[in-house]
Amino acid sequence: MRLAPVQRTDTVADKVYAQLHHAIVTRALSAGSRLTEAGVAEQLKVSKTPVREALLRLREIGLIEPDGLKGNRVITASPQVLRDAFETRRALEGFAAGVAADRASDAALEAIRRLAEQSLEQAAKGAFDGYLRIDGEFHAAVAEASGNKRIARLIEDAATLMRALRYIDVPPESGVLSTARQHVDIAEALARRDSAAATRHMQAHLDAVEELFGAHELVGKRAG
Repeated sequence: MRLAPVQRTDTVADKVYAQLHHAIVTRALSAGSRLTEAGVAEQLKVSKTPVREALLRLREIGLIEPDGLKGNRVITASPQVLRDAFETRRALEGFAAGVAADRASDAALEAIRRLAEQSLEQAAKGAFDGYLRIDGEFHAAVAEASGNKRIARLIEDAATLMRALRYIDVPPESGVLSTARQHVDIAEALARRDSAAATRHMQAHLDAVEELFGAHELVGKRAG
């Protein structure tokens, strides 16, 4: 049986997903907001089918959770949710950085180096939004450089969840500078093709990010 090539285009479900994803991450939809297929479909003037698909994808990431028989709600920060997201990122991104040191092309490592330097420039200027944007690009580039698409997707999902659940909006400037310098440490370890150092620096960086955004304190409350 011969299958005809399929041209990939954005579907209605993709567009619904993108709108809801953006609204949650930017907090236009606040934590705990209720979402139903019917309500979203009516607001966006689409049928329920693409809405159902988009909501399932958001649930897979963890941005929404079930709320009653036919509803969903935007995830609310909790010790368990934050701990799971941080532990997922620490384990997977540490591995990805180590593997990237061995597998990544020189061009990919150069792109990672440039992003690390740009993140430090943004942090030094106090441009927090710019820093966050480049921070996301930096981590995505390291994940992609691992050559493992499944792990890269899981990392992106966990990072997206963390961005949506930021415990504080703007951390101390000194903390952002510190984490930006850690980007440079990671990039330098990758440039040396030092797998162990890349893993170590990435895990230390994510520990610092956890502390910086206040999640460590929140997670600690659950244990106490």
